[in-house]
Amino acid sequence: MRMQSLVFALALCAVPAVFAAEDPSPEHVKWMKETEQLQHKIRDNQEVAASAKRLAALYKDIEAYWGKRSEVGAKATKEVQAGAMALASAAAAGDAGAVASARKSIGGACRGCHDQHREKVSDGVYKIK
Repeated sequence: MRMQSLVFALALCAVPAVFAAEDPSPEHVKWMKETEQLQHKIRDNQEVAASAKRLAALYKDIEAYWGKRSEVGAKATKEVQAGAMALASAAAAGDAGAVASARKSIGGACRGCHDQHREKVSDGVYKIK
C-alpha cells in the first residue's frame, strides 16, 4: 500500500513537468515572426516610424494573448507598445538619441518576457514555458 501511494504521489508531481512547456499557437508564431521583421527594419533604419507604429499595433494583439497568461508577459507587451510609440515619434522628429533610447526599451521588454517564458528546444524552435 505504501508503494502504491508513493507511485501515485510521484505521478502527480510529474504531471506539471510534462505540461510545463507548450507549443506556441500558430497565431503567436506569426506575431513573433512579424516582430522580428519589424525589428530588422528598425535596426537597419528602414521605415522606422511606420515599423514602430505597426509594432505598437501588433503588440495590442499580443497583449490580449499574454494578459490571460502572465503578469510578466502582459507588462512586457505594454512596455513594447509604449517604446514603439516613443520610437515612432522620435523617428518622425529625427531625434537620434530618443530613437536609440526607445530601441533599448523595446529590446529590454522583449528580453524580459523571453527570459521568463521562452524555452529553446532546438535550433530555431521554441516553446512557451
